This record gives sequence, C-alpha cells and structure tokens, in this order.
Amino acid sequence: MLITMSVFGPYLAGGIRTEQVAVYGAAVLLCALGLWSRVSLTTAGGVVVALHLAVVGVATIGVVFPPLNPTLHSVGSLTGGYDSLLLPLAVVLVLAMLVGSGANPAALLRSVCIVTVWAMAANTVVAIYSISSNSTTVLALFRLFGEGESVADRAERMGRYSGIFNQPAEAGLLYSVALLAAIYLYRDHIPKFTVSVAALTIGGTLSVSKIFLLVGAPIALAQILLVPGRRRRMWSLALTAVSVGLLTQLDVLERWDGRDFLLRLLPGAGQGDQVTLYTAGRFGEHSSLNEVVGAAFDISPMTGAGVRGLQLPYDNGWVEALVIAGVIGVVLHTALLAALFVGWLHGRSARPESVLAGGLVLAVVGASFGLPAITANRCATIVWLLLGLLLVVARPAAATTWWQRPGEGRHRVPPAVAPRLVGAGRRP
Repeated sequence: MLITMSVFGPYLAGGIRTEQVAVYGAAVLLCALGLWSRVSLTTAGGVVVALHLAVVGVATIGVVFPPLNPTLHSVGSLTGGYDSLLLPLAVVLVLAMLVGSGANPAALLRSVCIVTVWAMAANTVVAIYSISSNSTTVLALFRLFGEGESVADRAERMGRYSGIFNQPAEAGLLYSVALLAAIYLYRDHIPKFTVSVAALTIGGTLSVSKIFLLVGAPIALAQILLVPGRRRRMWSLALTAVSVGLLTQLDVLERWDGRDFLLRLLPGAGQGDQVTLYTAGRFGEHSSLNEVVGAAFDISPMTGAGVRGLQLPYDNGWVEALVIAGVIGVVLHTALLAALFVGWLHGRSARPESVLAGGLVLAVVGASFGLPAITANRCATIVWLLLGLLLVVARPAAATTWWQRPGEGRHRVPPAVAPRLVGAGRRP
C-alpha cells in the first residue's frame, strides 16, 4: 500500500513529509471521485471519530479566541498543530472510502502489516550501519529536513540508534507495532517469523526505547506464549532467541556504545528513583512534564492553549491533550482510548485479527504514557491504518466480520443514500 510505504519516505521541499502528500492527496482524490458518500464506520469507530473531532473543536477555541499566555513559552505552529489532529481523520476517511468502494479489508490489512514489518526490519539495518559510520547527512533528510541537530542525533551520543526516526520513542512505538504485525502474519511460518522478529527485536533494542522494551516487547511475548496453538510459536521463539544471540556477536554490535545505557534498565541495576529511570524522567520525583502541565494550567485549564500548543516536548498523550484542549481534551482523549478498548472487547474472539487488534490497542495505550501515540509523526499513520481496518471502518456488505457482530457497522459519517441496485424490485 503506497500510503504505508510513504510513512518511511524523506521530507520533501518545504519541510513536507512524504506521508502527508500521500494521505491528504489520496483523501482529496477519492473525495473528488465522490467516494465520500460510501463511508461507513462501526459503532465504536463512530464514537472514536466523534471524540477526536470534539478534541479538534475544543482545540480550535484557542485559535478563534486566543487565550492570554502569561508563560515564557512560545506557541507552536498552527499548520503543524492541525496536521497532527487532522492526519488521523484523513487516514480513516481514505480507508473508509476504499473499503466502501469494494476494497478487501483483509487484503489491505495484510499489505499494511507486510510493509510495516519489512520496512522496520530495513530500519534496523540502517540503525546498525549508523553505529560504525557517519550517516547523519543522509538521515537528516528523514528527521529534520536536513537542517540542524535532531533529537535522534543527540540520542546517538548516548548509544540510542533509531534509524530514520527523529525520536527513539517513535521508533520504539513502530517497532512494537511491527512486532505484533509479524506475529500476526507469520505465526505459522517459522523461517519468516524468525527472521522478522529477530530483526525487529534488535532494532527496538538498539533504540533503547522504553516503549518497546516495557510495552511492545512484553505484549508480543504474551501473545506468543498465551494464544492457543503456541507449540509452533515456541519453536519459532526459540529459534529467534538463538538468532538474536548469534547476531549480537557481530563485530558492529559488539562495539555498540549503548549497551551500558540499556543495562541500567535491568531490575536492580538502576540507582535512585526507578520510576524516573523507566520513564526517562517523565514521571517520578522530578518529572519533566511538570513544567508543561503548569504552563497549560496557567494559560487556560479548561480549554488549553489551542491547536498551536506550546513549543515544549509533550512526551505524553494526555499532556498533549491538556496543552491543546485543556481538561476537556484530557477527558476526551481518555474516552477515545477507552472506546477503542471497548470496541475491541465487544467483538473479541480467538481469531488472529482480534489478537492483533487487542495487542495494538494495549500498545497504543501504553505508549501514550511516553508519546502522543495517536498523533506522533510517522507513527500516527501506521497506527490509524491498522486501527481503522481492525476496529473503526465497517464493510458495507451485510456479511459479518470478526470485528463486527450482526447489526454492527451501519453508523455512517456523513449519511448517504444507498445506490439503487440494478434490477432491484423486479420480478423474474
């Protein structure tokens, strides 16, 4: 799928990301063809979209009626703020129009998973290459439009290699998603399972992302160990462990300077406040989020600073919601995540797609404590492509899918008159 591939593309002229061109371009083209009238969402999907639109509406209050900013922090970009909020809606709209026009959601899901798994495996190769070479100039095209020092550049000085991603947290989230997708795709194919999971495990480890190490990897391991039919997966897991062990003996990985940083995360190895250590200072004794939260309450506690936000690192989904939409935004963000979970819970089964959906929802909720998981650059598109196909978008056909119980999926946004079938009502 071209949109999935575009996520891993470079910045273009003017600082525009490849995925922005692909997503918004596809949305405009499909709407121009009149396919917007075929959009159909599940009940849970309708709730999720409505809640996200509510966040956009509250955040827009700060644009129409800008609040007084008594802090020393500057506001952010208007276009950047709206892009973060509208991109997920554009992704869902594109999926809904494609599926409503007859595209096979199972085939779309498989294509998104395949591209994500192997693109992230390729990113592992890039990260390994970065250990022993100076690839900053090339990677800058994927991180900051080739200018300045990125977060990833500073992270590499601590031995944290995230490949094309600007932040280790973003890489950690997508490695987590790719790991779940690999288990879904190759659960019964030992060679592909071993190669993909080994590559993704090494990549996630090289980024030393707590999202991967403490959220994605444990969820993936639980799926391998607890889901029925695990005997074949146990062999796959054993082969993967051996493969990872052998790969770590490569000269380039033996010279990895982030090993000591990683070992600090082992139980009993760290010193001082463990909460601060495991959350990279986001929570704990001296939380880095205190300043952001305090600034948001100083500006407007109920409706926030508006879409522009503040030029501060949010590092948390709820903190981002608080900054742009105040306490109302926090409530809406929490309700959105809860709606995803309830939507999965309502239609859960033993089918592989249901297992993938459950793992993805848990990963997104867990990652939101360290990253705005549903709006983060690159991550948001992949996350919403999968969430859209698994939980949000409904098939227009009457047939029931694993995520859609009888009578589900007729919530339409916007309402549309169904086309009259040729020959409908005629007697033979």
